Amino acid sequence: MGSQRLDERVLIIEDDADYARYLEIRLQHDGAQTWIAASGEQGLDAVNDFQPTVVITDVGLPGIDGLTVVRRLRADPRRRRLPILILSSADRNDEIAEVVGIGLVWYLRKGCDWHVASRTIHNLLAKAREVPLAS
Repeated sequence: MGSQRLDERVLIIEDDADYARYLEIRLQHDGAQTWIAASGEQGLDAVNDFQPTVVITDVGLPGIDGLTVVRRLRADPRRRRLPILILSSADRNDEIAEVVGIGLVWYLRKGCDWHVASRTIHNLLAKAREVPLAS
């Protein structure tokens, strides 16, 4: 059968409007509420306005890039357990590895199978609910 139901609030930070819409349709089909932000700054504002339970971000964004968004969210004690999926085709492996090492952050390449992305989101959410992050 299809993927599990995703009763979550998902913030999509993506400047490619077509790809953002694709993600939105897939997520809403799975039961999620969505909010799209087209830049890093809009994404950080939306975290406060929308209160997402998971964030999907691209790396290459106008203004503040996605890796900086991740670092800023992790610097905020209220956002340390917010699951983040980096969905990007950017070739910045060292920087991506650094933020993935922060915890509750995962990276997939754009264009991956939707079931892989969906499963990754579910796994991030499950981990966020079980084990506290070290201080």
